[in-house]
Amino acid sequence: MNALKIFRIKPEERVQALVALLVIVALNALFIWRLHDLFMQPGFGPYWKSFEHEYHLSGYDPLTYLAVTDWDVIYQVYRHPLLAFMIWPLYLLNEGLTALLGVNCVQYVVAVPIIFCSFYSYIFLYRIHREVIELGRWDATLLTAYYFSFAYILLSLIVPDHFTVSMFLLLTTLYISGICIRKGREFKWWQSAILFYITAGVTLSNGIKVFLSGFFVNLKDFFRPKYLFLAVILPAALLWGTATWEYNRFVIPQERAKEAIKAQKTKEQEALVAQMTPKERQRYEKKKAQREIVLRRQAAKSGKPMEDHGFLKWTDITTSRWQSAYENLFGESLQFHQEFFLEDTLVHRPVFVAYRWIHNYILEGVMLLLFAIGIWCGRKSRFLWLCLSCFAFDLLIHLILGFGLNEVFIMAPHFMFVLPIATAYLLKDLQTKWLRLTLLLLTLYLFIYNGYLLTDFLLSPIHVVL
Repeated sequence: MNALKIFRIKPEERVQALVALLVIVALNALFIWRLHDLFMQPGFGPYWKSFEHEYHLSGYDPLTYLAVTDWDVIYQVYRHPLLAFMIWPLYLLNEGLTALLGVNCVQYVVAVPIIFCSFYSYIFLYRIHREVIELGRWDATLLTAYYFSFAYILLSLIVPDHFTVSMFLLLTTLYISGICIRKGREFKWWQSAILFYITAGVTLSNGIKVFLSGFFVNLKDFFRPKYLFLAVILPAALLWGTATWEYNRFVIPQERAKEAIKAQKTKEQEALVAQMTPKERQRYEKKKAQREIVLRRQAAKSGKPMEDHGFLKWTDITTSRWQSAYENLFGESLQFHQEFFLEDTLVHRPVFVAYRWIHNYILEGVMLLLFAIGIWCGRKSRFLWLCLSCFAFDLLIHLILGFGLNEVFIMAPHFMFVLPIATAYLLKDLQTKWLRLTLLLLTLYLFIYNGYLLTDFLLSPIHVVL
């Protein structure tokens, strides 16, 4: 498929594309309005401490805003190898606008790619339902709207983080793969290489899904030596080399500088403590003990890792898997909890929050039942098995290994699209008004419930601490 043609809005998509775009722009406008006074301050001084203190949007980090304001390699290099370099052009644009207007335009600059990725995520998911699964227009629209009514999909449309970009890249990959499967085309090595380098460059684990796409499209041809070398080994080696160069060039000097500053501060603090009176020293030790308690509580929420170094330091072997599944993975991802709304797990929010009403759990069960029946209905579809294999990989790293398990709901844009895709096969097999009515009521309820909580939050003023 031509790289430019894929972004053209087709005649049958125009009305819903306009509605989707208006909703996405409106939510971003509300988010910008909420934090306008905080972000638009001129200069790059101490107000960023205020920004970090006031910015609360669940477990999503403000790193993109920080990098676009004052560029640096602030992401974990081996998890997000290319992300800092992708943001660099936005930093240059923001620098120019700041010099021209005298204010920090970071929110507006970051909103542009967020809106673009959100909009085309909607378009490509619709096309998956319409062109790959071959549903009618109404059914394809209904299931696409159903997906975007999920709590953390709705939230992802405004968050200044990499998850929306990942969702866009993954849905693009799945759409291309689905068309290739339906039309009997090959997933070419250069397509796989480019998609892997970019997708894994944003989030390393998502690169595996590009390889899975190559396998499910090409089947045994995936293992041809030429394809394996050009589509798998070469781009993986290139990305690893990029990450290693980036780490040596940017991260190591930063770490050494921080260690030197930390050593100097420790030395100065020891000298200061030595000059304290007994009462002052007692107050100092009390504050130090309180800080250690806070750090231990945060560590407890993150769970115990398998190892304290390497990639295994991000694992978790102690957090409850069952409770994580129904309260967070299939709970908070789909329906916001009203208690501790959008609070950060590493700050105030407990790892597990219960819903106020039993009907939230009933609706969760209905959505999972539709998902499970849809899997059975589509069990012979190679495309569905591709989507399920991607979902299984996410379950492996989150539920089994425990990566990000304490806030797994923020990862929803990486995998939750599998729910409407599987449900699409049920709708394709069971063309009844009752199933459509059930999905319509679910979609309307989720939009009203999640939308009300989110917009109420966005319309609430904040107190800026300077």
